[in-house]
Amino acid sequence: MFYNKDNPQWKFNEDQYLSNDDYYGMVEEYDELARSMLRADFRDINEKFYGVKETYTSEEDRERKRKKQLIGGICAAVLFAGLVLALLFKQILIFGYAMCAIFLLAGISVMVSGKGEIVESTSKAIFNRVLGFCITFASVLIILLMLFRTKMEGGEFFLLLGVVVFGITGLALLVLTVMKALSGKIVYTEEVNATCAGYVRYVSHDSGDHGSRFTFIHTSPLFKYSYGGVQYEAVYDDFIVKKDSDVALGQNMNISVDPKHPENIMSPATTHKGGIGFMIIMGIISLGVAVFLAVYVFSGSAKTMTVETRWNTPVDLVNGEETVAETTIRQLTDEMIEEAYADQLKGGKWYIETTTIKYTHTPADSDVIELYFSDDTFVRGLTKDDTLKPGTELILFYTVDEEYKEDDQPYKFVFSFGRPDEFEYAGSHSAYVSN
Repeated sequence: MFYNKDNPQWKFNEDQYLSNDDYYGMVEEYDELARSMLRADFRDINEKFYGVKETYTSEEDRERKRKKQLIGGICAAVLFAGLVLALLFKQILIFGYAMCAIFLLAGISVMVSGKGEIVESTSKAIFNRVLGFCITFASVLIILLMLFRTKMEGGEFFLLLGVVVFGITGLALLVLTVMKALSGKIVYTEEVNATCAGYVRYVSHDSGDHGSRFTFIHTSPLFKYSYGGVQYEAVYDDFIVKKDSDVALGQNMNISVDPKHPENIMSPATTHKGGIGFMIIMGIISLGVAVFLAVYVFSGSAKTMTVETRWNTPVDLVNGEETVAETTIRQLTDEMIEEAYADQLKGGKWYIETTTIKYTHTPADSDVIELYFSDDTFVRGLTKDDTLKPGTELILFYTVDEEYKEDDQPYKFVFSFGRPDEFEYAGSHSAYVSN
C-alpha cells in the first residue's frame, strides 16, 4: 500500500519492538487526535485525520467530488420522497422500491469506480468490486420479487427475500475468500527484493459488551524496493494486528507486488489460514440457510404459512393489476386453541360462533371495558381494547355450564374472542345447541 507520510494516524519509527511507553504514547496521541475532530472545522477533517490535503486536490478530482455529492443528494431526495409516499399510502412497498433503486445505483457506482480517488490497496479494490456486484445483483433480484409478488402465496415472498440475502452474502464471502487465497497467483504476481527501512503503526479501538473498550496496534514494515526502474516506499496492504514486527530493520526479503500498481504489497495477513477458514465457514452457513429456505419454498410448504400483510393498491394499479389490496388472514386450528387455553378447557367441550357487540360499559372503578353481545345470554367479555364499538362483529370461543342457567338458557363462558378480518377458524367446532 502506498506510504502516505501526511497521514497523522500513521506513526513511523525504526523500533522493531514497541516499548510500553511508546505504546501508551501512541494511544494517547490517537485519542487526542480523535477528540480534536470534535473541535475541528469539517473541511479540515480529511486533512487532519486522513492525511488528505484538500489544497492539493486537482480540479478533476474536485469535479468528481462535486458529482458524487450531487448524486448523493439526489439519492437522499428519492429516499425521502419514497418514505413520504409510503406514509401517505400507509404501505411500505413504495419505500421498498425507492430503497432498491438507491442500492442499485450504489452497487453500480462501487463496482465501476474501482480504486477511487485515493490510492488504496489492491485487495480493497477487489473487495469493492465484488461488493458492488453483489449489491447490484441483490437489488435486481429484490425488485423482481416485488414485481411478481402477486404470483406468490403465503410466506413465499418473505422467504425468497431471505434466499436472496443469505445466498448473495454466502456467495460473496466464498468468492472473496477464494480471491484472497489465490491473490498471490492472480494479483500479486511479481516478486522483488526489498529492504525493511522502518515500521509504520496506527491505533484502532473497538467497543465490546457492557461498555468495554479494546485497543489494537496495527503494524507493517516499511519496504524500499525498485520495480521497473522506479523506486518505491510501501507498506503491507493489510497491516498485522500486532505491536511488534517479525521483520528486522535492514533485513532483505522477497515481497510480492501487484505489477499494475507496484506500490501495493501482499501482506501475510491476506492469506492467513485462520481468517480464510472463518470466512469459508460463514459463507457455507449462509449458503446453507439460503438453500434450506429455497427448498422449503419450492416444495410448496410456504404456501400454508400465515403472513399478515397488505400490498399497496395504487402501486398494484400502476403495475397494471386491477385487483384490490390483498390480505392474508391467519388460520386457527382446534389444536392451536386447545393448546393455548389448556388450563381453561381442561379437556372439556368448547364451542365457537360469530355474534355482534350490543353495547359496551366501563365500570367507574376499573379501566377494563365490558362487552355485551347481541345474545343476552352471553356473559360480558372483558378487554382493554377501546376500538371495539357497538356493532362490531366478533368470533367468540366459549364453554357451556349446563347446570347454571340465565333465563332458562345455559351459562356461556367466553374464554377468547377475535375479529373475523384478522383470522379464520379452520377447525370442526360449531355453536352450542341446547338439547
